[in-house]
Amino acid sequence: MSRKVSEDQAAGTGDSPLDFDPVEMAFLLFTLALAGIHLYLGLFDPTVAGDRSVQFLLIGAAFLAGFVARITPYWHPTLYLLGAAFAVGLGVLWLLGGTDQFTLGIATGAVASAFIVVALYLFVRDESRSVRR
Repeated sequence: MSRKVSEDQAAGTGDSPLDFDPVEMAFLLFTLALAGIHLYLGLFDPTVAGDRSVQFLLIGAAFLAGFVARITPYWHPTLYLLGAAFAVGLGVLWLLGGTDQFTLGIATGAVASAFIVVALYLFVRDESRSVRR
């Protein structure tokens, strides 16, 4: 019995929503990084105009909401797909938006790419576990 509990905890499938394995921790860190980048642009970057700063604030708030949702018992693996689709959509907007923030755009793209890969991995992993049960 104790072996089963430790396996569940190691896989992040324990009873508590705060049981995270290293991959889930990476997902949460990427989520916070994306939230931080967008909140920085919305709050502190002087090159971002008024309307765009509101957009960046909303995007940052959306990533923070995803982070909070992940640490609650209301999380569902389908939300990994929603987060990945959101990041892909933002990537397209960053690419079409020009090169005002080229270096930050490259960094954001790298973090968002890692976020997407990890989110898709976690979705497939969690869904395959639910099929086996």
